Amino acid sequence: MTVFTDRLRLEPVSAESAADLGLVVCDPEVWPWYSERCPTRADVEELATGMGESWTRHGVHKWLAYDRSSGDVIGRGGLSRTPVDDDWAQVYRFLPPDDWVSVSYDEPEPYVAHANWLELGWALRRRFWGRGYAAEIGRAGLAFAFERLAVSAVVSCTTRHNRRSRAVMERIGMRYAGEVRSRGLVEGERTERDDAPFATCVLLRDEWSV
Repeated sequence: MTVFTDRLRLEPVSAESAADLGLVVCDPEVWPWYSERCPTRADVEELATGMGESWTRHGVHKWLAYDRSSGDVIGRGGLSRTPVDDDWAQVYRFLPPDDWVSVSYDEPEPYVAHANWLELGWALRRRFWGRGYAAEIGRAGLAFAFERLAVSAVVSCTTRHNRRSRAVMERIGMRYAGEVRSRGLVEGERTERDDAPFATCVLLRDEWSV
């Protein structure tokens, strides 16, 4: 499942790559977007193990992005199957009113997930911001979703105030669809809330072009 782009080597996250994942998720400019505190080593190991299990059982999850020349860890990103739950059901209104939207993937572990649409995201170590790497990861994710996995849609969500991430979504051709509310951080606050607003972008398979 390794994918190569012009500048990056994208490797599936696994338990064995926990140390490299930690360089990303524990970056002091990264973790405050996702949590009230920096992940511990145990947190990172659990996260990496879970991503590896999803690669095995769901056939997809996030990659670690490495510079093809230097081998530096640039970030993590890519796709994941979204859980079938009330949170992600909010996205249904942004997708066509068709049966495929709510169909479950045929593997119930490590969680019951949607079969026909995926979530796309990325996070880069601070020193690699502003060089177009997020868009490179995002485009690779879209190609993997539509060409390799043949899903019907890809969605991407970010906190309302993460303007840089939303700009990347639109740069790779995704369209803004609206907002959902979920547990997360609100601009100007350091405590998570259950009703934080998340901007949501969508791309349908028939809207995608290389």
